[in-house]
Amino acid sequence: MLPKKFRLHADNDIKRLVRGGKTFFLPQLTLKYQVNDQKALRLGFVVSTKVDKKAVIRNKVKRRMREALRAELDNIKNGNDLLFIAKKSCIDLSLVDLKKQIQFALKTTHLYKEVNVKSVKNN
Repeated sequence: MLPKKFRLHADNDIKRLVRGGKTFFLPQLTLKYQVNDQKALRLGFVVSTKVDKKAVIRNKVKRRMREALRAELDNIKNGNDLLFIAKKSCIDLSLVDLKKQIQFALKTTHLYKEVNVKSVKNN
């Protein structure tokens, strides 16, 4: 489970993000993202009944998406709201493939923090 400070759970915040956020599409999931006014990273996950009618399957997909993102939390820029929306083909992905898809989406949308190359070389 994600720590509470990283959760995007208010209905108004999610609706604002869906209406006004930028979108990045992948075959297995969609990423909606937008800068927030709280200077904190907040994440949300949506798995609708279109993906699967069984709640067990939908919850499994959510848990996998959370786990795939948990390792990346320190590398993502603060001050953004991210909403990951699963598609039906997301069910068939392994955790490793899901991590690769999420990393690709974050890299392509420039949501990773900038790494200072000089400080890395000096250490």
